[in-house]
Amino acid sequence: MVLLDDEWLNYCKFDTIVVVEIPKALRQTFKRIWNKKFGILHQWNDSNAVRKLLCNKEGGKQSIKLLTNKSYEKWDTTALCKFTLYAKSFATRDSKGDLKTLDELYIKPRGPNPSGQFHSSVISANGNIDETYALAIDQLRLLRNWCSHSTRAEMDKTTFDRFVKLAKDAFKALSVNTDDIDAITSGRYLLSSALKWVKSRHEGVFYRPREKIERSGNQMTSKRRWSISKPVLLLGISNISSIQQRRVAS
Repeated sequence: MVLLDDEWLNYCKFDTIVVVEIPKALRQTFKRIWNKKFGILHQWNDSNAVRKLLCNKEGGKQSIKLLTNKSYEKWDTTALCKFTLYAKSFATRDSKGDLKTLDELYIKPRGPNPSGQFHSSVISANGNIDETYALAIDQLRLLRNWCSHSTRAEMDKTTFDRFVKLAKDAFKALSVNTDDIDAITSGRYLLSSALKWVKSRHEGVFYRPREKIERSGNQMTSKRRWSISKPVLLLGISNISSIQQRRVAS
C-alpha cells in the first residue's frame, strides 16, 4: 500500500487527536470536576435530570438548553470548554470574595495570548489544582484553535512533535491517559487510513498536483506529488477511495 506525504500525514494524525482525543479528555475532566463539587447529591450520569441541573446553574439561556438537551458525549470542544473553563457552575471566590470562573481566575490575569503562543507550563507553580486544570484545558483549546485556523493541511515534524508533547502534557495534568495519543502518533498512516480521514473530514476534497524541483549535481529533477489544501476546494471528487497517490519523476 502506498504511503502519503509525511507533512500531510502529520496533520491527519494531529487533527485526529484534536477531533477525537481532546473532547474525550475534556469530558473526563468535566465529569471529574462536577462530581468533586456536586457528586454527593448529584453524581454526573448524563441523565436529562442532571443535564437540566447544569443548565439551570449556567443561567438557563436557550443557547445553554440546546447543549444540555443532548448527551455530553455529543458536546464538542467548544461546549466542553464552556462547561469547564468558563462555567458558572465551577466558579470559586477570589481574594475579594467575588465568584470567578476558572478562566477569570487563572487565564485572563495572564493577559492577551499572542496568536500562536501556548502556555509554557500547565502545572500551577503554587500547586493549585484548579489553576493546573484551567491551564491544561486552555492549552487544549489553543491547540484546537491552531488546527481549526490552519490554512493548509500540512505539519512539519518539528511542529508535530511539539504539539503532540503539548497535548500529552495537558492530558497528564488532567490525569487523562495518553495511550490513545501514542497509538495515533506511532508509525505511519497507510493510504487507506488517511483516505478514511479525508472522507470523514472533507467531503468533496480536490487533490491537486504540486511541483517540486530538486537539484542533483548538474541535473534538475521535477517530482510531482498529490497534496490536499484547506479550505476544501469545490472541484470535488466524490469517490475518495478511488484516489491513488502518485509520485512521478521526469
